[in-house]
Amino acid sequence: MKLKKLAATTVGIGLTLSATVVGLATPALASTSCKTWTSADRATGYGKCTGGVTRFDTHRVKAVCIGPTGSKFNVYGKWVNTRAGETSKAVCTTNTTQSGVEVFSLSTETETP
Repeated sequence: MKLKKLAATTVGIGLTLSATVVGLATPALASTSCKTWTSADRATGYGKCTGGVTRFDTHRVKAVCIGPTGSKFNVYGKWVNTRAGETSKAVCTTNTTQSGVEVFSLSTETETP
């Protein structure tokens, strides 16, 4: 009888501790926020995320570029550190006037190891 009470108490303490750990981890997961923007000539897309769960969290910008004929292609920026608030850059073209290529849409991709 005493053994059953001890086991039940141990399980109860374990559940309480795990709920506390989960409760502490949840706000950190929700703290990453990202924003994207284009250059004035719409040739380059930028993505910046801040927050992150660990110091190893990274992100990159994905630009969908569109040409003068309506064809689309993807360009990815380099992976940069989220906790440091670094900016990722994807270049669709170096000259929108001559090429007719520009940023169509932007998004960010995040990665947590």
